[in-house]
Amino acid sequence: MRKIYILSVLCLLAGRVCAQQPVSYSVENDITHGFLNDFSYDSVSLNVSYVMDYFNKPHNYRLDAPSPVRLTWEHQDGADAQRVEVSENQDYSDSLVFTINKDSAGYNLYNMIPGRKYYYRIMSVKADVATKVSEGELEPYGKVRWILAQGTWNVRDMGGWIGLGGHPIKYGQIFRGAQLVSPKSPYPVLITESGKEAMRNAGIRAELDLRSASQAPGTVSSLSVNGDVDYLVVPESSGARMCNFDKTEVTIRELQWIIDELRAGKPVFYHCQNGADRTGTMGFLIGALLGMNESDLAKDYELTTFCEVDAAKFDPTEAGFARLRNYEGKKGSPIGYGDNADEYKYAKLVEKMRSVTPKDANYQRKIYNWFKNGKNGVSISETDLDWFIKEMVDYELVKSINYSGQTSLKMNPGDTYSLNATVSPADATQQNITYTSSDEAVATVSDQGVITALRGSSKEIVITMSADGLIKTVSVTVTPVESDMPAYALYKNTQCTITKNRIVNGSFEYANQFYNWKNANGAEVSTDCFDVKAYGTGDSVYIESKVIGADENADGSIRTSWNISKNKVYLFGYKVKNSTDIPTANNQNLKAMIITRNSTDESTAQILEYPFVNGVVSTDQYPSYDGEWTEIQYVFNSGNFNSCRVVFSQMSTAGNNTCIDNFYLAEVDTSAASVKSIMAGAAKGKVYDINGREVDVNSRGLKIIDGTKVLISE
Repeated sequence: MRKIYILSVLCLLAGRVCAQQPVSYSVENDITHGFLNDFSYDSVSLNVSYVMDYFNKPHNYRLDAPSPVRLTWEHQDGADAQRVEVSENQDYSDSLVFTINKDSAGYNLYNMIPGRKYYYRIMSVKADVATKVSEGELEPYGKVRWILAQGTWNVRDMGGWIGLGGHPIKYGQIFRGAQLVSPKSPYPVLITESGKEAMRNAGIRAELDLRSASQAPGTVSSLSVNGDVDYLVVPESSGARMCNFDKTEVTIRELQWIIDELRAGKPVFYHCQNGADRTGTMGFLIGALLGMNESDLAKDYELTTFCEVDAAKFDPTEAGFARLRNYEGKKGSPIGYGDNADEYKYAKLVEKMRSVTPKDANYQRKIYNWFKNGKNGVSISETDLDWFIKEMVDYELVKSINYSGQTSLKMNPGDTYSLNATVSPADATQQNITYTSSDEAVATVSDQGVITALRGSSKEIVITMSADGLIKTVSVTVTPVESDMPAYALYKNTQCTITKNRIVNGSFEYANQFYNWKNANGAEVSTDCFDVKAYGTGDSVYIESKVIGADENADGSIRTSWNISKNKVYLFGYKVKNSTDIPTANNQNLKAMIITRNSTDESTAQILEYPFVNGVVSTDQYPSYDGEWTEIQYVFNSGNFNSCRVVFSQMSTAGNNTCIDNFYLAEVDTSAASVKSIMAGAAKGKVYDINGREVDVNSRGLKIIDGTKVLISE
């Protein structure tokens, strides 16, 4: 069992607690707890620090100290001595024993490990006979475990933060803090005997000193008793490693030593002068390697501000720590201002971190590779790094994503492709691969790695496979769906000239999806109301309505809009039929209209009437059709309207379902009675060429954007 430290000072009636009902209490003081839980840097800028908002809160205790638990009992008169025994074992084996004043009736316990159960008992000794006065059980909780060690400051266990796989970092292994002894005068710093006892009781048996040669006092740890605490100095000038990832060999030597000491069963305390810059950088590297998220990395770095170090380094007593409690300054750190303020230094550290390795890897993988690859032949082996991660967060890291399929896919809408990727090693903690698509309008990918091509595009998109920060990609190109416009497209009873123009992505051949369409309630069109049906060969598809109406998310209507220019002539068309041979005449539920863009008041729209049906002008105001595919076309002048809207409702009656397909919108050249451009299937924000094919947003020439022709010259 790793020993805990327990010292003295505060308030909980523990002596009367039943041993079967452990007392729960937080090891985090109130201000630390608030700073950790009130906000997340995931939602605020890392360039702004909030730590001073908490530092400036009224407090009458050291902010870099844990909350104690107060034990009280009924004092036994006539005792020669008293002691407190604390253990993680009910038989009190391997317990810590504290001798206290024979007249005391209370004691404070500090530095306990969150999530552990402790047993304690109060013993009264008289004439060498020990009698149990009181006993109980304790279960501390919290995250940050400050270590109260008199004579130094800013000492905390690196355990408790959430790392890889959501596993907490192990307590009692790595500690960080400020210097223990300093030869500098006139204000020498010297850890007290009780402070040394606190550090040793925490289990520390190795000290890594990051101070410069002029700051470090010697070659032996001040915590050592008969040489039982290993000591290593890695001299660096103050702040030398802050925001500097160039000193790779030095950093590798430091972490390698920590790993070697932990392998030998010796928990490590590392520090510089104040436990801020050099120590903070090492804390960032270790935390990121173990999988801490960016918000927690920032908070761990900023907790140094709570040590009130400007006062403490000259007077590490309660009076000294009290000197800064009325500090009134800008957000940042009492350690410094401007370029030396904590929020600035942390932001620069993150900026440098993001630049050291490829940007498609996460922090953990970047740091892992950084230590593994090393510099000038100096590196840490994968074996040691993997052992360290397993030891600290009980996590087996993924070493590779195994994928042997095609890395460049050509697909048609409706096609599927299974990636069948796996991870190695087989016992890696993370077996699931996360899949993402760079454009889900073109192709989606399921949680199981099945790619479904949806909509044709001239752009190549990327499907990404990721696990533990490793990345593999597959490029996908989906062939655009093209349909011929009917040869009898008419304008004022005159047949339009059809050249090479075709309808691109104008049908419902989007792998069973309904892109750009909504129902009457503004929700995405639901498959509860529509089926995707195949033509005879199954190569092409259309949609068939199923119901008149359903719940609010599955209304039996379908609608979409195209942006158009004012005072232009357009040709709008589609195909329609019934699912049976029953004819439908003058169906006013299939309405096309021109309207002001984004207007919700359709009473202001101009309804398009008397369409061309199979090339002949209709005698009915609205479409008439039967069980055979019927071509419906409208020719209209947009006037002052800038949107063409289609609203189809009440599409099914008594088992006779409406089927629709092959929508297109084309601008008409009235001087030549010809089609100028196709806009069918145009998605908002997409860029198309004059023939309706999607193109790159940066391509030059005459393009169609949101249904409007635009000349892109740069």
